[in-house]
Amino acid sequence: MDAMIDPKASIGANVRFGAGVRVYANAEIGDDCTIGDFCILGHPGPGENDPLRLGAGATIRSHSVLYEGSTIGPKLETGHHIVIREKSQIGENLRVGNFSDIEGTCRIGDFTRLHGYAHVGKGTQIGDFVWLFSLTTTMNDPLPPSHIHDPVTIGDMVTVCVNAQCMPGTRIGRGCLIAAGALAEGEIPDGQILGRNGIEGPVNFAMHMATRTRHPWHKHFADAYPDHAQDRIKALGTEIEAALLAAM
Repeated sequence: MDAMIDPKASIGANVRFGAGVRVYANAEIGDDCTIGDFCILGHPGPGENDPLRLGAGATIRSHSVLYEGSTIGPKLETGHHIVIREKSQIGENLRVGNFSDIEGTCRIGDFTRLHGYAHVGKGTQIGDFVWLFSLTTTMNDPLPPSHIHDPVTIGDMVTVCVNAQCMPGTRIGRGCLIAAGALAEGEIPDGQILGRNGIEGPVNFAMHMATRTRHPWHKHFADAYPDHAQDRIKALGTEIEAALLAAM
């Protein structure tokens, strides 16, 4: 099945399309992108929207849908069956796992990671170097269904573990660790562990006893990022550690 590419779409150099791809007129695709089978780019959203602007070097895997109106930085990587809705602003090298969705008007920083089945509610604000593991949810309606809109904010270098739920209006400070199955709500200060029973202490209390590996993660996981991100990771880690010392 041939790709259906509107002649009004802007397509960069060395872009590769799989079978059954549809690209709408309101799409701008950067150089060196790979678009897998049966993807849709520039899908129409409600109202009038700017083009979908997809940065260079993206890898979009099969059955993914990216709406018009979003601006996405270079080196986006997706799993299969993901959705990114309209009017989101996304930085460099976002990775989105299978069956995850970003529900529009979101702001996501650089080098953020979403594992499979993550749900990012409309209007969520996410910083740089953030991890959302599988089955995490960010919500935005405190009295569903209603027209009240109170999205979640997640600071830089936060880790949200499997099946954690972030309630509407939650503000998670930089460097926090939200434990698996935890319910996050309200204000969570920088560098704290949130467990199932509330705040459990600073993140440097979190340790893997067998290896003596300790949070914050920038000390043991920075090698997972490219060279040009290293100074930013080091600076953020230093700031989070300083905030922990100041709070003691």
